[in-house]
Order: sequence, then structure tokens, then C-alpha cells
Amino acid sequence: MSNIRFHPTDDILACYSAGELDPASSIMLSAHLELCSHCRARVAELENNQAQELALVPSETPSEALSEELNDLLDNILSQDEVPQDDVVAATIAHIEINNKQFRLPRALQRHEDHIGPWSRLPGNIKRASVTTGGHSKMNFIYMDCNSSLPQHTHQGQEITLVLAGEFMDEHATYKPGDFIVQTSAHHHAPKTRADQDCLCLTLLDAPLHFTNGLATLLNPFSQLFFR
Repeated sequence: MSNIRFHPTDDILACYSAGELDPASSIMLSAHLELCSHCRARVAELENNQAQELALVPSETPSEALSEELNDLLDNILSQDEVPQDDVVAATIAHIEINNKQFRLPRALQRHEDHIGPWSRLPGNIKRASVTTGGHSKMNFIYMDCNSSLPQHTHQGQEITLVLAGEFMDEHATYKPGDFIVQTSAHHHAPKTRADQDCLCLTLLDAPLHFTNGLATLLNPFSQLFFR
């Protein structure tokens, strides 16, 4: 998508290409790459560089033995049963439903619908469905209905937001499908949607939000209850 303005850093992409990200972060990156040709090309470049570096490292395994191991691995892969076509079709049409609408799931989650919890309501005309990924960080689908808003807040840790459909805005920018937004304790914002536009996002939090304005600050002593 050519209108994607916010991307992961090169450090994050390098960790992804090297297989060094935790499962939840890897899902977020995979979902972004599905939408972003620019970052797909960058990951391919990083993987090629890493492969060239590995090729220069002397192998402790004799080349003949290594070739034999590779052949065995290839034979094992080719001998695996073909994925049933019904499974392929099911994986490609998996959706998440909210507000009588269907949104296509990112491929990284299409065969794991059972890891997605039921929708619950949050203040500001917002709904949330948790995604079980393991680890400390919390992944959620966040649906912001038309004309919804979240009170101004900052972050006690890091929040990654990937816009999947629609758009939302804050004091700094308007975010559209494919945008990969990283927020930390250095950021303050109040996300909202327009009266005629809803938004579906995938988010990853490693610590609760901290509300910074108005009556919402009264929720801060209980913020851990919302971090799930």
C-alpha cells in the first residue's frame, strides 16, 4: 500500500529477519509485511545480507556431511502430506466479525481463530478482543466505532499499533491501513475516529496505559485491570 507512512525501524526488521523476535512481536511484523511492499523488500534485503554473512563463516561440518543433511531435510519436506485444500480455503477466508461487519484476519492469525477471545466493551465506544500469544505482552484487536475516542494517555512501556482497516487520528497524524505505530512513555496522544469512519487495529502492549487528562486519570490506580 503506497500510502503507508509509519514503518518498523531497521533494527526491528533485522531482528525479524534473523528470527530473534518473540512470537507476539513476530505476528505484528508479519501482519505489517502483508500490507507493506516497502518493508517486505527491506526484509528480503536483510535476509540476503545475513545469508551472505553466513556463507563466509567456515562450517565445522564437512561439506559432504552437510550436503547429506540438506538432502535428507529436503526429502523430508517433500515427503510431507500435502495440505488439504479445504484447510487452504479456510485459512484464506478467515475473518473477524464486529458491529455486523467482517474484517479479514492477518495471515499470521488466520489459522488461530481459537486464540482470539470474545469482544468486550471499553470506554469511548471502543471494543476489544484479546489474542493469546504467550509471554508478558498483551495483544488485542481494538475496534473504534465511528466517532469514538480514547482519553489522552501515555504508556508505561511500549505500545505497537497496526492499523488493519479504516483509520484513526490523534494530535500528531492520521493513521491508515498498514501503518505501524510505536508509542512509548515519551508520547502522549488521544486517539479518535471521525463521525463517518471506524477503525480496526491490532495492538501489542507490554505495560498498562497511563491516563494523563480529565476524569480518566481516576482509572490509573486500576490500570492493571485493563492490561489483559
